[in-house]
Amino acid sequence: MNRTMMALATVAALLACGPAWAGGKKEGAGESGGGAVAPIASSATGVREKFIPPEQIGDSLGTLKLEATMMAGAGAGKCRMNFVLFNASTATVAMGMVGSSVSAKGEILDNWVVNIGALAPSGQTARLFSCGLGAVQLSFSPLSDFGTPPIKCVNAKQEAEACPVALQIKSSLPLIDKADIKPVAGGAAPAKGH
Repeated sequence: MNRTMMALATVAALLACGPAWAGGKKEGAGESGGGAVAPIASSATGVREKFIPPEQIGDSLGTLKLEATMMAGAGAGKCRMNFVLFNASTATVAMGMVGSSVSAKGEILDNWVVNIGALAPSGQTARLFSCGLGAVQLSFSPLSDFGTPPIKCVNAKQEAEACPVALQIKSSLPLIDKADIKPVAGGAAPAKGH
């Protein structure tokens, strides 16, 4: 294995180990086994970084940072989607959204629920899911309990409430809006979801 491949494998392993080092837990983790070996490069053009300002007006409490990386799996036809979240705000935050991978035809290949119940300031956690090959774009939409950005603060009573925290997304795939995804023929849901 050459040095570049070894470095990429090391970075992927470190990203997957993030929750253990940060004391986080892997809520909603996908299928286990078959570790990722290298990020998958997408030839599609488009925005790979997106900043969503807080919905509430007032002094910002900071930003929740999300890094989404699609990686090749250890076996043929395998793929892993890794979401690493870092709380760069001054508040304990909760987050809930659905990530969707989209094919070159504009159809959804996979859906993943990416959620955290409570992440303290300077805390980090990760979610690792299985995925289908062929994705060229990525889309995010909030869960029904969350707005845009899909973040709430956790108060002293451990209740989630609206607050001025922004979301910054960086992705190895170009980011698109949910409105740009083509509906599946017959109105059926995608065959595979995680």
